[in-house]
Amino acid sequence: MSQMKPLKKPPGFKDPTIPIQMPPRKVNLPPSFNPQKKKNRSCCCRCFCCCFLIILILLLLVVSACGLFYLWFDPKLPVFHLRSLEFTKFNVSGSQDGQRLNAQSALGVELKNPNVELKIVYGDTRVDLKGENDVNMGAGEVVGFVLENRKVKVVKFVMKSNELLYGDSIGKLIMNGFKNKNLRVSADVSTAIGVGYKGWKSWKIRVKVSCGSLRLKQIENGATPKCGITLFNWFDLN
Repeated sequence: MSQMKPLKKPPGFKDPTIPIQMPPRKVNLPPSFNPQKKKNRSCCCRCFCCCFLIILILLLLVVSACGLFYLWFDPKLPVFHLRSLEFTKFNVSGSQDGQRLNAQSALGVELKNPNVELKIVYGDTRVDLKGENDVNMGAGEVVGFVLENRKVKVVKFVMKSNELLYGDSIGKLIMNGFKNKNLRVSADVSTAIGVGYKGWKSWKIRVKVSCGSLRLKQIENGATPKCGITLFNWFDLN
């Protein structure tokens, strides 16, 4: 008996017993998906959070230190008084430009340190003397100094003026006011103050002091009004 020959497989025949192997499919990720960028962003967030926490801790420490400093020392602002004003020269003379005020004076400003333990450190201090109609009657300046705790000091300012007066009426008004002692004057002090304790000194802040309008006769009679302090746009009569 002859053996049977195996049948030939038709073209395209696939054996069902052999598993079908699919070619690997490439997955197209969106352009926004980038693991490296996410990692960098995470690092930036951590750095920002750390910096924010450090700054917050430093601010809390500074606020706490200031609070303890205030509770311990109870710092107070200095007290200013206009103490004296003496003219050694005062006349109105004519010139080619018009009338001029020629004046020389000495102004005394009393400074008081009310603090029990803190000394007050002053920077360079300037005073401007004004008359009626905002006429400049002189300016003077002293170098910085230190006022110890619970001390009082009178600072003398030597001033000169060669102010040009606009209008004959102003010259007559000022001269008549000077003669009858009814001339009103005011002093504006510009300085910088800080505090100190033993060898330590704080930074200084700018302040302006306004010594109100007074007549010459009031000053000569011993009037010593308290001056107002402008600090951080806050007006304090102290």
